Amino acid sequence: MNFKVKWLRKLIQIIALIILLLPIWFTGLIWYGTYISAEFAGIDLTDPLTTLEITLASRAVWTPLIISALPLTIAAILLGRIFCSYICPLNFLLELIPIKKKKKLQTKLLPAVALAIVLVLSAILAVPVFNIASPVFALMRVLIFGVGIEIILFAMVICAAFIWGQKIWCRTLCPLGAIYGLLGAKRRLAIKVDEKKCIKCGRCEKVCSMGTSPLKNSFADAFTCTNCGDCVDVCPKKALSYSLKR
Repeated sequence: MNFKVKWLRKLIQIIALIILLLPIWFTGLIWYGTYISAEFAGIDLTDPLTTLEITLASRAVWTPLIISALPLTIAAILLGRIFCSYICPLNFLLELIPIKKKKKLQTKLLPAVALAIVLVLSAILAVPVFNIASPVFALMRVLIFGVGIEIILFAMVICAAFIWGQKIWCRTLCPLGAIYGLLGAKRRLAIKVDEKKCIKCGRCEKVCSMGTSPLKNSFADAFTCTNCGDCVDVCPKKALSYSLKR
């Protein structure tokens, strides 16, 4: 039986979801918080977008906040957008929707535009805009604190996924994915193509829910790729594999 990256990824996603929910029932754990901001084994963790938003909104640099963003920032630089494919609870649910994509996007850098807009608005309005209006964080709040008005944001993304494709939010709007994509565009862990085995069948591009391809070397494709491994699983000649670049 061939090893499938997909099943390992699903296992990690489920474990990540359980870890997110554990503080609801148990206290005194080494983990406490959400994927916005948390404490793990005494180490403070904050996602880089939240850090930027708070810094711009408060118009002040708070050193402990910057330090708490370093672990996730370094992880993204080395491993790419693994938060999107392995950790994000919204991505886990979106992958249950059978419609992968309906339309090929000509502009893969749209989330970077959304990221710029979010940061500008945070600076102007003096509030962390994405933290308030994010379906990713809305889902986390619903899971932890119960159903509230945030469910509307989550429902809108699910409806859009059924209409335009499984990852339409991730591919066109998500600023959090954008910042991880920018950090991980030159990541050390990447999908390697064995040119001798590759038969250019195109299956890797067809299976990708993000609309990218490991055969392309553009910045836009590197920015969009989440290192999910679906292309590795589908390759009939085993021409694709994870590789650590020097």
